[in-house]
Amino acid sequence: MAPPKFPSGGLPPLEAETEIAAPVDRVWALLSDLRAMSRRSPETVRMVISDEPTVGTKGWNVNRKGAVVWITTTRITRWKPPTHDGSAALAFHVAPTNVEWSYELTPTEAGTHVVERRSSLPKAGLTVRVAGRWAMGGSENHDVELLDGMHRTLAALKADAER
Repeated sequence: MAPPKFPSGGLPPLEAETEIAAPVDRVWALLSDLRAMSRRSPETVRMVISDEPTVGTKGWNVNRKGAVVWITTTRITRWKPPTHDGSAALAFHVAPTNVEWSYELTPTEAGTHVVERRSSLPKAGLTVRVAGRWAMGGSENHDVELLDGMHRTLAALKADAER
């Protein structure tokens, strides 16, 4: 079932979560290696960051769905390694879709609770709408695939952390 459209023409946020039987420090060490994102994310071919990750660091991503390949730019908007409260978080803004992807790590008795989110998708510009419709099968269909990809990304992170 496709996500409902917002009245503004955008799409609602997406969210997936998992429990990982490993401490936040271990999960953070894996997740914060952004160059390794392509090993876990089914759509990310490569993530290139221009400098050491911190708020404001910029980069670009090569993405693929089937035979369709596209490049997006990224800027880290939140970078919070584990602190005294045990939690950690990272987020990055992606253009041209104007969305934010984020991960929140919270310690639990059994390890770490991880939430991955994609912010709501605003009404996209013409290029994104045309590409989404013709190359992705429509934004709503792509959101269904993205949600599945989020679950697969978290499952791969869980497998890596629990090794």
